[in-house]
Amino acid sequence: MSELIQYLGSLAIPDLVLCAAAVVILDIFALSIIVAASREAKLCRQRWQKVSNGLELRFWDNHYPLEADEILLGRHISADIRLADASVSRYHAVMTVSAGVWSITDLDSKSGTFVNDQRVRQARLHPGDCIRLGNVQVYLAKQSAPETAVRRRKGGGKRA
Repeated sequence: MSELIQYLGSLAIPDLVLCAAAVVILDIFALSIIVAASREAKLCRQRWQKVSNGLELRFWDNHYPLEADEILLGRHISADIRLADASVSRYHAVMTVSAGVWSITDLDSKSGTFVNDQRVRQARLHPGDCIRLGNVQVYLAKQSAPETAVRRRKGGGKRA
């Protein structure tokens, strides 16, 4: 620290002003990058809301926002939405979205995938649909307000 103070003391006033100006310019650039990244993140969230149709899965008191174009449902720790119930296969089903329309595909699970009590291999989903994976029921619903939603990914849920 004392070496830095000695070095700064040896600089002439124009050099110090130049250094200070460089620091200010770098700070302005850093702030502009932070602001631009924040705006871009907000725009991406708005675009994703249009693509995903603003839906989430609800399971008891847990809300799982559908925040990717492909979501793996299952019991395995690597599932995007983990349903810790023995009746759910490790890799039970996958949900995909295209142009705001969600669909679910069973991944050859033992206990099957049901949409509104109909066993399906693949089905289009609509808000209000009841999806049953083994003994676990989840519901597709419009996303809750961000401040009230419980956002949990890869969490173990309660048994149904």
